Amino acid sequence: MENISVFLVTVVMGVLVYNINCAPVDPKKSTEKPADANGVGDAGGETGLEYNRYLQEVVQLLESDPDFRQKLEKSDPEDIRTGKVARELEYVNHHVRNKLDELKRQEMERLRHLAVEEYERARGLGIPHDGRLKIPGHLDHKNPSFESEDLRKLIVQTSKDLEEADRQRKEEFKEYEMQKEFEHQNKLKTLDEEKRKSEQKAWEDAQAKHKQHPKMHHPGSRQQLEEVWEEQDHLSPDSFDPKTFFKLHDLDGNGVWDADEVKALFIKELDKAYDPNAPEDDMAERYEEMERMREHVFNETDTNKDYLISYPEFLEQTRKQEFERDAGWNTIDEQPVYSQQEYMEFEHQRQMEIQRLIDQGMLPPHPDMMRNHPHMPNEVPYGVPPQQPYYPSPPVAQQKMVGQMFSPHCFRVMSRDRD
Repeated sequence: MENISVFLVTVVMGVLVYNINCAPVDPKKSTEKPADANGVGDAGGETGLEYNRYLQEVVQLLESDPDFRQKLEKSDPEDIRTGKVARELEYVNHHVRNKLDELKRQEMERLRHLAVEEYERARGLGIPHDGRLKIPGHLDHKNPSFESEDLRKLIVQTSKDLEEADRQRKEEFKEYEMQKEFEHQNKLKTLDEEKRKSEQKAWEDAQAKHKQHPKMHHPGSRQQLEEVWEEQDHLSPDSFDPKTFFKLHDLDGNGVWDADEVKALFIKELDKAYDPNAPEDDMAERYEEMERMREHVFNETDTNKDYLISYPEFLEQTRKQEFERDAGWNTIDEQPVYSQQEYMEFEHQRQMEIQRLIDQGMLPPHPDMMRNHPHMPNEVPYGVPPQQPYYPSPPVAQQKMVGQMFSPHCFRVMSRDRD
């Protein structure tokens, strides 16, 4: 059941390895408030989890108990996914339990301070506030000590938050793509017929040029990995060996591939379709393409859904017929991320926003007045100002945290839990 242990530690520890750039917290000092210099702030840092510090310290404490770790290794994978494994907390030694109690007390105190700050801020802004504390989902606020319910809630909440981060990334990218189309269409409306035809042709030519790239390999296929082996690892194409390949790309040497290590396998593949120096290639789309490849490989290979790929999982994948077949890969431009109905709704919403800005005097009422309007730079198309570039915080950071919270040396949290 080694994979079970790895999985548990993944959901709470994946956050750890990704987010910590210094030495790990000493379990003997886990009840002390870490300095900001650690780069592990209460806000969650790059992981996006507001309770990141609490998560990390709980995992490290549990990892320090060999008996508990042994119990986890013998646990059923389904019990880990559902959070039932939390009942094994009774086997944690008294010293660790006391430290867990102290960690929970500190976390409750932090939440209390946040509630007070929120109340004071709302009152200062004249916003009605009933003074009630938002019920935290990652711990049991009814009990002052750290019990099995706290561990269960932490596992379930972490998994939910990671799932939500991936969903939000996809939604943000969809909106980014619709905004691009919206700005293009609005720009065409500001041009006379001759210039509009020229602009549309340039737009279509750029899209056609982007599609003129070598065939993309299926992520995780033998052909794709052998290309990495030959061009990135500079090894003979005739000597590809799965075991050697896995070890070469286990960059931190912990016996598993995390999301970042898997994404590094796609660099050469992504270079085929996305050149940073080519104006027709959108680097935001490259980023999303990389995430799509990562999700695909994990869906195929990560059988225990712990956000990590172990060597046995990788080896099993190499034995499948699908591994030998290169089905290719359709890039984002070949699979639209939004439907016509979604775009129509998006366009309607943006037009309403434009009208609101016109009513407020922030936009001129007619496109041809744009250049002389004080609030509109000449280079911005008539319409809602462009959104910020699509480069959200990778949910991979959170997956790694979860993946390492439950790494081979700790207990792993499930991946697709429902409370």
